[in-house]
Amino acid sequence: MILDRTVYEGEFSGKAIGLKEYMKEYAHAEFEILTEGYFGYSTTYTGWLWEKGKEPVSAILYIWNSGDMIYRIEHEILS
Repeated sequence: MILDRTVYEGEFSGKAIGLKEYMKEYAHAEFEILTEGYFGYSTTYTGWLWEKGKEPVSAILYIWNSGDMIYRIEHEILS
């Protein structure tokens, strides 16, 4: 689900799209994950969708999965 602004800041609306459409329409956007949850065979990511030159909007990604989840992390954060 892609919303038209960040949640909890007045009224908002949005749309639900499939993963293929998301990958095509938001190929150059960055999805910043703020929270994640794992519930049996579903995974939920909630966060901000950043597009260059625009304010971030809230987004929720639901994935129904089976098997193992593999994370690939490209950037290393040093503290």
